[in-house]
Amino acid sequence: MWVDINTHLELMSSPPDQILEDARSVGVSFIATGTHPDQWRWLEGRAPHLAFGLHPHHLDQDCHWASVLEDLLSRHEQSAVGEIGLDFRPGLMRGKETQVRAFESQLELARSFDRAVIIHAVKSHNEVITSLKRVQCERFVIHAFTGSKEIAEAYLSLGGYLSAGGLITRKPHPRALSVFQSIPTSRLLLETDAPDLPIAGERQGSPAHLPMIGRALARDLGLSESVLHRLSTQNAQCLFGCDFARLG
Repeated sequence: MWVDINTHLELMSSPPDQILEDARSVGVSFIATGTHPDQWRWLEGRAPHLAFGLHPHHLDQDCHWASVLEDLLSRHEQSAVGEIGLDFRPGLMRGKETQVRAFESQLELARSFDRAVIIHAVKSHNEVITSLKRVQCERFVIHAFTGSKEIAEAYLSLGGYLSAGGLITRKPHPRALSVFQSIPTSRLLLETDAPDLPIAGERQGSPAHLPMIGRALARDLGLSESVLHRLSTQNAQCLFGCDFARLG
């Protein structure tokens, strides 16, 4: 199976059952990722593989999120933490200090539960790296990575993985393609970030598009599709500790 490490099921226009069926039909298993408490509650029972985290865009959603998150992680033993991180774009930014506190508290929670972390890093790579070092978090993936080779090397040196998404299918190729061509294939993951970051020619992303992302990336890396399929799935199983043979 292919593994999509980051799908936002609750934001999709199709019903969850249809999304699951479409993914299964092309051999895709995915992690359904929630980004604020209302989404966490909605996701329970709707997909086999889950991640819960407070996204930096939603820091004002719920003052009691930390206790809710801890409870969810304790009840869902194979769930990941995410999508969490730092987003320092003008106009979208909550206070930097507030973001860092929330991010590091969730990294600490992930460490205490020994869970993988799905990280959102926008205009904040240096600060994310600082937080990862401070908390000594080594089980993580930077989702939809578009940074430089130097930043990639810094994440890899901490034990992290980098995830490629739908942007890889577009022309001209994004800068990140050269990064993925330079990193060890043992640190490469795939995602759709659906419904965002659709593949070329589509208006909305879907987990069912993941094989097309894998096919495009395999070609650009000089690998066969079957080899990238096997490697990326092994990497996902290694990071998340899940049996992704349960499709969905």
